[in-house]
Amino acid sequence: MHRSDYAEKQLRIMQQIDEDHTLTQLASAWLNLAVGGSKIQESYLIFQDLSEKYPMTGLILNGKAVCCIHMGNSDEAETLLLEALNKPAEAFTSRSYACKRASSAENSFERAVQSVA
Repeated sequence: MHRSDYAEKQLRIMQQIDEDHTLTQLASAWLNLAVGGSKIQESYLIFQDLSEKYPMTGLILNGKAVCCIHMGNSDEAETLLLEALNKPAEAFTSRSYACKRASSAENSFERAVQSVA
């Protein structure tokens, strides 16, 4: 936790695999937020790009709002947060279901690795 040096190392690995992948872009945006300074604008642009490619989610809205807060744009941040609060519940439950499936797949992979070892 709070190891931006380690996160940056992992991000470089992700970028070598697929720089344009959505998870790589999200990791880049989060790392830029952690680093701060001029990187905040880069994070905002990544979240903006994701909001144009995909349906608006609470994750994207909150990311953009945090960027706005860091950049001193509290009016836009408030608008984004209110929009995030007004998202229907199914926008969050579908992501929760996807996370549960990913966790289940990870557990299955771990069991398979242990059985081979």
